[in-house]
Amino acid sequence: MIGKVVAVVDPKGIIVNYHIAYTKEVLVDAGLKSKREAGKLIGKKAVWTDEKGNKYIGKVSGMHGRKGTLKVKFKQSLPATALAKPIDIME
Repeated sequence: MIGKVVAVVDPKGIIVNYHIAYTKEVLVDAGLKSKREAGKLIGKKAVWTDEKGNKYIGKVSGMHGRKGTLKVKFKQSLPATALAKPIDIME
């Protein structure tokens, strides 16, 4: 997979970091500018697909801070390769 360019068309968000206290929760930057926009996505389903095609399904559980960052909770922990990768948030 080295050297292969993967194009992502219109990702809904980027996984920024793991939530410090909870290993099954990640922080997602969805490009939102306010708490009001982020609040509309609470309760929506989020899907991350790895390079092998495995799908990890989570749920937007809340907001993190005031700038529109979302907390997404999964049933199982995501691998470390998920950081800085796109994630889809179903509306």
